[in-house]
Amino acid sequence: MSSSPAEVAAQYATERHLRTRIGTHERYSVGPGLEGTVDRLLALTGDEAVLDVGTGPGDFPGRLRAEGHQGRIVGLDFSAGMVERASGEYPDVEFQQGDAAALPFADASFDVVTARHMLYHVPDVAAALAEFRRVLKPGGRFLAVTNAEGYMAELWDAVAEAGQAEPAVNALLDSKAGSAVFSETQGERLVRAAFGNVQLDFIENALVFTTPEPVLAYLESMPALQNLAPDTLERARAALTQAVMARIQGGEWRVSKRVVFISARR
Repeated sequence: MSSSPAEVAAQYATERHLRTRIGTHERYSVGPGLEGTVDRLLALTGDEAVLDVGTGPGDFPGRLRAEGHQGRIVGLDFSAGMVERASGEYPDVEFQQGDAAALPFADASFDVVTARHMLYHVPDVAAALAEFRRVLKPGGRFLAVTNAEGYMAELWDAVAEAGQAEPAVNALLDSKAGSAVFSETQGERLVRAAFGNVQLDFIENALVFTTPEPVLAYLESMPALQNLAPDTLERARAALTQAVMARIQGGEWRVSKRVVFISARR
């Protein structure tokens, strides 16, 4: 999960690869849902001004509007392609292109700021958090959603095993390392430093696979495999397939997902 602006811009120029990963989680997840937990923690009344930073294709603010939220809703993303896509899909929501560390909004503009699975892409997380606090009204609420330490550990164990057969696969492990930039440990420290308070909540769920195909599609949506030469990619696929198949011999493979919600108030 890179924090290089150029790499992030290239990966999220369109929604195709992100949609692959979102679709995998939607189709194969079991356990408590992400959206229900977000709704419970935010407990929106419907009148708040909400800013969703790193909005991607805009599904979260689009859902809020569709469910009757009357207050101002803004989705901001670094990618112009994502903003264009979101604006076309959800015309009743305001979308803007911008940098999380230099928000194009006045002080005290929003009641709620959310940052869902995006802060590990930000080069200067502390600067972004300072901006989130700046645009919040006094008493306003911040909510970050991110991966907890050990997230999808079983998947990364399979990737490491495949990397022994085909070293090119090991480039995928950078995705695992990148998430540590803003997990519950680093995230709690950074949010507390920015806001002076912090609250952590967790959900435990899992991905359950019965065939290797969705696992390969998920991994191939990441830049590490997209950048491989065709023959190297075929060897990587073969090594990954073998590692995953060894784990599905019992009929299904469960990959644990622990998600952390980091909240604060201005």
